[in-house]
Amino acid sequence: MMPQLENRRRAAMPEPIDGLYRQPWLLAGVAVVLLAAVFGLGMGFGYGLGRQTAVASSAAPAAGERAGAASCVDDGSAQARLCPYFGIYWEAMELLYRDYYGELPAPEDVATGAIRGVLELVNDPNTSFLTPDEAEYFRTSLEGAFEGIGARVGWDAEANTLVITEPFENQPAWKAGLRRNDLILEVDGTSLVGTKLEEAVRMIRGPKGTDVALTVQRPGQPDPFVVRVMRDRIEIPTISTDMLGEAGDIAYIRLNAFNENAGQLVREAVRGALQREPRGMILDLRGNTGGLLREAIKVASVFIEDTVVLHERFSDGTVETYRTLGEAAVAPNLPLVVLVNESSASASEIVAGALQDTGRAVLIGATTYGKGSVQLPHTLSNGAILRVTIARWYTPNNRTIDGVGLTPDQVVEVTDETDQRAPDLQLQAALAHFDRRQPASAQTAQTAP
Repeated sequence: MMPQLENRRRAAMPEPIDGLYRQPWLLAGVAVVLLAAVFGLGMGFGYGLGRQTAVASSAAPAAGERAGAASCVDDGSAQARLCPYFGIYWEAMELLYRDYYGELPAPEDVATGAIRGVLELVNDPNTSFLTPDEAEYFRTSLEGAFEGIGARVGWDAEANTLVITEPFENQPAWKAGLRRNDLILEVDGTSLVGTKLEEAVRMIRGPKGTDVALTVQRPGQPDPFVVRVMRDRIEIPTISTDMLGEAGDIAYIRLNAFNENAGQLVREAVRGALQREPRGMILDLRGNTGGLLREAIKVASVFIEDTVVLHERFSDGTVETYRTLGEAAVAPNLPLVVLVNESSASASEIVAGALQDTGRAVLIGATTYGKGSVQLPHTLSNGAILRVTIARWYTPNNRTIDGVGLTPDQVVEVTDETDQRAPDLQLQAALAHFDRRQPASAQTAQTAP
């Protein structure tokens, strides 16, 4: 990563549903919660003091923050907790909707803005709200196919705009010359700065055969430039395999996402690779921004058995510990390197952390993203999704992941001058690791499928 970027932490990354599916919570009185922050979303009112005083005297009886408290029923719900404080809110809304000179926002936009206003107060980028349209994009992240430019993206907090975290090899973004860490400032002349991740992604995606003009700011270059990309049907392979090394005796498995069946696909790939009697294996998790927790546990269970994979800690102090699954590991002893980089996040960090803590694998690459929290997604009545952070993850040795990431055993940074496309220095370092091992020990470490 370039020096000017290496301390930058991005506010959010696009990612599939984290955590095991659980019974959704019943959020009583959510309609009231949705409206809690509209009045604080940046509307500037130019009332004169005299006008303000006159309006206040003609409005509903002054009640202060606990207006309407007498009509609130204390049943322990969120609605009951917030109800005593909403008299002043409705008083403000009545004045706004009665007196405002101009076009008022649509009711559904008011609700959406209110939810996001409350979530800003929570100050957790992973607790988020997606409108029905945005939620549809969120759901497709598990399906492995869509129409667009073919790149993983994130939100750069410092630049307040979209950033390319990983262009898919040989897909439109890659072919057009987009690189990791490219900032996208505009889409077809419309600025992305100050928008939201889901909105920006929706603007970039589009039907196959249409093109999009992206205004790009590349680190190290003084001026933005425009890149035109022809959209296509993007098929994201969950997994790819190869045999590498001068003798073709190093098995290589790249896992792009922890979506449905990822664990089984890795298990089958490892079994197939072992038929060729490799002396080592590389599991490449670079650019893998995560996915399903249950699939992360399945992947870890391919390489280790009867051990802790992670600890999940909740706000009330309770801890849930996840262990490997009952099915026997396929390759518990074969020398293993795990490749990681700044875009390896969430489920990738769970697997890498478990393999590192247990001494099962050597981590090579760059410090991982640091996404170590669990979001429980709730589908709301209109198709929107509310993702709520409910817990944080820790490695088997109780190392925190969130906000710090995992430091590789061998750090190999990739800069603009040593772009990982050609040559791939991190992959070369992984191959060199096996060359430094004693051949005899490598051979005795192999395990039959």
